Amino acid sequence: MKLKICLIALIGTSIFANAQSEIDSALAKKITVSGFCLCKSTIEDLRKLSIDFKPVEVEEMDMGKRCMGGDSRYVNEKGYASEKYPGLIFQKDPDEDYISKIRLTKDFVGLLPDETHIDMHSLLLKDVLKLYPEFDSNWHSRDCSDYWTLSNDTISFYVKIDKNKTPQYPIDEAYYLERPVDGIDIFISCYSIYHKSEAFNLFEPDEPVYFLDSIRVNQGVLKYYKPSEIALVSVYKDSTAIKLGGEQAKNGLIYITTKAFARDHYRDYFKSKSTDYTKAAANDAEEEKAIYILNGKVLTTNIESDLFYINDSNFVQLIIIDKGTLKKNYHVSTKSFGVIITTK
Repeated sequence: MKLKICLIALIGTSIFANAQSEIDSALAKKITVSGFCLCKSTIEDLRKLSIDFKPVEVEEMDMGKRCMGGDSRYVNEKGYASEKYPGLIFQKDPDEDYISKIRLTKDFVGLLPDETHIDMHSLLLKDVLKLYPEFDSNWHSRDCSDYWTLSNDTISFYVKIDKNKTPQYPIDEAYYLERPVDGIDIFISCYSIYHKSEAFNLFEPDEPVYFLDSIRVNQGVLKYYKPSEIALVSVYKDSTAIKLGGEQAKNGLIYITTKAFARDHYRDYFKSKSTDYTKAAANDAEEEKAIYILNGKVLTTNIESDLFYINDSNFVQLIIIDKGTLKKNYHVSTKSFGVIITTK
């Protein structure tokens, strides 16, 4: 099979002419789409091809709006698109002009890096598993993401999580196999290509995969947190860990949620559900005057862990009660108002 030539070679000299290392042909094949080669093609090259390349917003399907931090391999949530290249959004490296990620949207019709033809208008997840059967054991999603992800080191396929399905785990694979693919990312760290001599192991290969507040960290980061700052710790092993975190989690997967992160999470969610709550808990000082009652139970300890997992799949209603009602019905006189939450 003939390898497609990276576009940059066709349109002139690039800023990589004096790069420390070249992209080998095997890697180039994995990161080339429609003639555009990651870490070779640049934003300047795009503008030479079409004057209508314009900045666009990009939904980061892997991270999600609720996630803190971002992916350091590319500029998050911002890309460039042109009507001349439907279904393609280009995202640049954070420091240089070259492209380090390409998003294939619902309008894409063309070839994947392995030269398989796809039509995103009709592509289902079961079609992906026929092309990449190894992905069958590599389903995962961050707690803050709205998508299931099937991926390897250079490509990710995304399918929207149906929030009405409960419980979310174990994954109803038969159901999602019939669902449409919502997006595809082709990506790589250009820094790692051109600075190989500076590479180091941020994550030890034999340690579990740690996520702290939805951001992957190494074990050394955890020493900066006190036990009193932690709201939740979820530990997954063996096949369950691999299902959620991919092959990199073969030695275990540990999700750690701090109390501060959990509080921000459930406060934002409650504000989206109740204007009364938004007014009553307008800021941190006002929210401190509240006490939460979950399904009839007054929460005095483990508040963050009890409220963190409330979402659209289990939420029923939220009611604000005044100080008098709080004292009369729940015998609480130290708080200014109560937040009554009902879940399924």
